[in-house]
Amino acid sequence: MKLESPPITEADSLERQPQRAILFKDATKAWLLVCGLFAAFSLGLFVYFGLHYADETQREVRLLPDLRYDNRVDFGYFYAGAYMTYHGQAADLYPHKGEWTYYPGDLIFLEPHSEAELARLLARGNYYNPPALALLEAPLVSLGFKNAFWLFSLLAVGALAGFLTLAWRAGAGIPELPMLALGVLAFSPVHEALIMGHLTLFFVFVLAAGFLLLRAERRVLAGLTLSLLALKPQWAILPGLFLLVRGEWRALATMVGTAAAIFFLPFVYTGFDTFKNYYEFLRWSGTIDLKEAPHMFSWNGFLSKLDGSEIQNGQLVLFADAPSKTLVYGLIALTAVPLLVVWRCKDYLLGVAATLVEMLLISTHSVWYDWAILAVAALFLVLRSRDASRSYRVEMWVVLLALFMATAQSISEVLAPDRHAIDWHRAAFFTATPVAFAALVWMASVPLRERGFGFLWRSSENMRLGEEAALAAQH
Repeated sequence: MKLESPPITEADSLERQPQRAILFKDATKAWLLVCGLFAAFSLGLFVYFGLHYADETQREVRLLPDLRYDNRVDFGYFYAGAYMTYHGQAADLYPHKGEWTYYPGDLIFLEPHSEAELARLLARGNYYNPPALALLEAPLVSLGFKNAFWLFSLLAVGALAGFLTLAWRAGAGIPELPMLALGVLAFSPVHEALIMGHLTLFFVFVLAAGFLLLRAERRVLAGLTLSLLALKPQWAILPGLFLLVRGEWRALATMVGTAAAIFFLPFVYTGFDTFKNYYEFLRWSGTIDLKEAPHMFSWNGFLSKLDGSEIQNGQLVLFADAPSKTLVYGLIALTAVPLLVVWRCKDYLLGVAATLVEMLLISTHSVWYDWAILAVAALFLVLRSRDASRSYRVEMWVVLLALFMATAQSISEVLAPDRHAIDWHRAAFFTATPVAFAALVWMASVPLRERGFGFLWRSSENMRLGEEAALAAQH
């Protein structure tokens, strides 16, 4: 005999509706409870890390001006380059091909030297920026090192405050914005940029301002702002390609033209030989970074840190287990795949975030404090959440929290056992690198899940209409 369920009558259906409403209400309460607990956990985490890093930062920043010349971390390089430029030696910023150079901690710094000799020893072989930056920072020399450092630090804090102001204005009305601001203030690379006296926080402001201006369709001003990336040319490449892919011709032309002037005109002052030395120095340092980069979270640094360096009879054997170039370039190519997917979907906010994460992963000179740039990527992901689905918002915060924790872990590995006695050659695992790649893959998955695979081969006209609709939804 065939068994069949009795038919559901209208009366039965009406009786079950209150039960469904109760179940839905209970599920909603449970979901709100889970989200509330997650928010409370994140808040507690940000407060704990924020207080910890703030205390460490104030201690280190107060100590830095009184350290020996060769232990003044990255601001020492900037000051040395500015010192040489201030005294008319900008043409000698970079070593000649094959010239022996010195690194902080070398015994030569224990010998008595004049300020000019120390600046030359420190700058040549350690100053990676173009002469334009040295010319901009040269007036700081008139203040002396200590006052120059305090002024630079104050300006860096101002750049961070400027970024947070831009984020607050752009994200007005987004409930998670205070959580983002707190997370940025507690973000380890932000504090490291202050401690190291580096330019990263200025680039954070420039990237945020430039892409927000472009979103507001102020293309010329956006191009002018992004052209300042020429002060560290490796950061200008992918943003320029992003403008090219999107067909932002006015912004791109403005950026390229102004960046070229910023980069090349100072070489007219220093002479062509300086440009040649700079080019050869960057080629040489790029080769070294592919072999040994224990202070970088890009793919080359991740791989080289896995094994560390080998020490035999008390002597360091450099590049004993240098990662394969084929493997490094293969990972760089693999990383480009999710970025191309995001670029193809024409989602502006998602595209900016993916571009910045990609930039950090594939640059062969992506140092730990450079990863403060992730704050800009986080901002654009949060901006996209304004009208996004619940699932996107949940996934986004899980990804951002994973990046926050992975970066903190990786920086602690870099600075082990102590930031004043770092063992550069010990093996370690940087979780920041694979987590950043996973975040990039997640970004590529978002449009694929929201729209399907059709946009990958859709016609340009349909893509344009879809882009206009997406932009309208984001404003």
